[in-house]
Amino acid sequence: MKNNSFFGLLMALMMFSTFSCNHQSQPVESTIDYSDNTYWYSCGDTTKDADVFYVYPTVSTISYVDNDSSWFADITIPEVREEANGNQRFNKMLYGEYNFYAPYYRQMIFEAYSQPTPMLDSLAQIAAKDVNDAFQYYMANFNHGRPFFLMGHSQGSQMLIELLKNGMTEEQRKLMVAAYCIGYHVSAEELAAYPEALKPATDSTMQGLVIFNSVTDTTAIGMVSRGDVVGINPTTWTMAPDTVPAELHLGMAKYNETRDSVLIVPCPTRTYLYKHNTVCPDLDPEMVFIPAYEDKFPKGNLHFADSWLFGGNVLENMRCRLRNYKN
Repeated sequence: MKNNSFFGLLMALMMFSTFSCNHQSQPVESTIDYSDNTYWYSCGDTTKDADVFYVYPTVSTISYVDNDSSWFADITIPEVREEANGNQRFNKMLYGEYNFYAPYYRQMIFEAYSQPTPMLDSLAQIAAKDVNDAFQYYMANFNHGRPFFLMGHSQGSQMLIELLKNGMTEEQRKLMVAAYCIGYHVSAEELAAYPEALKPATDSTMQGLVIFNSVTDTTAIGMVSRGDVVGINPTTWTMAPDTVPAELHLGMAKYNETRDSVLIVPCPTRTYLYKHNTVCPDLDPEMVFIPAYEDKFPKGNLHFADSWLFGGNVLENMRCRLRNYKN
């Protein structure tokens, strides 16, 4: 992880690469026992006054193409859990101001997203159940009444949105400062069906759902964010369409190998909203582009950078929302 472009490309390649594996996957009807620390990357601590509950994106490189019974990463295999660790370690350092809780879950492998919608929706229920089970265990055993943030990217955000829709009690919602579901979308139909659960944040302080997706130009909107109706500009935390000057971009999160830490470094770009996508016209459209997947993520689509591209803005906004929540 010498720089963020390399990190983004690495995570993209991890997301899409596949190879055959002789392991038998865990039966989908089973339930993960989240009282077993094996199924947590991090159980956090209690030294900080707020928590992050983090769900990682699609990272599995293992394909079960020879096993028709499963479309899921088998987290009973240590090597599969290890595939998620690079992403989780980066984010644990990035959100180091908070107690960090991150479960492993039976995420869908990438091939699942090529399936017809009814099958995909059915498959997503397994991953969503794991995330819900992990969250309920976290609330019952780790949270102890502290305010918390939900944080995710891509498939992780998809599962957090399902948690918001179907898995949280009113008392739990009161403790949630914000749900940063980066790199995903909410449709108008979902918003109408779940007006309280999916209440979008429309300024920099309110509790609620925060979504953003970024591109370098308006032709690069891909499958993940097409049709989104709640995306916000992460440099202003509003839905205003105005062009925002580059100095309001507070820097991207970058791994520093010498210090073994994540730093916020300059990455100036103007931004503006177009169809709830954040357009960054000053960034290189090649920065996380992979030609083999241009049909889903065209050149200029910054999906693989979204989780770190606005790192400085996200960290400052988390502080702002937490201050407002406490007050």
